[in-house]
Amino acid sequence: MLAEALEVFFGLRDVPGLKKKPTTSELIDWLKLLVAEDIPPEALRAQDNKAVVPPLAGALLKNEQDMHLFERLVFMARQNR
Repeated sequence: MLAEALEVFFGLRDVPGLKKKPTTSELIDWLKLLVAEDIPPEALRAQDNKAVVPPLAGALLKNEQDMHLFERLVFMARQNR
């Protein structure tokens, strides 16, 4: 699970235009939530990371504007498949 979570985390940090990139603190909080909610590692393994919003992404993207931006980018990536 850790490898998949780190891949998602670093992928989110690379999203252009975010006002507040996820920090290590948010990563730790997100990992705790994933374990508490019993989210399987497979849920983090996206066929195309750019076309999927990861589970509980709000724990990583604390800024509402960043969450909307990320959701828009995911939507656009889905449209371009």
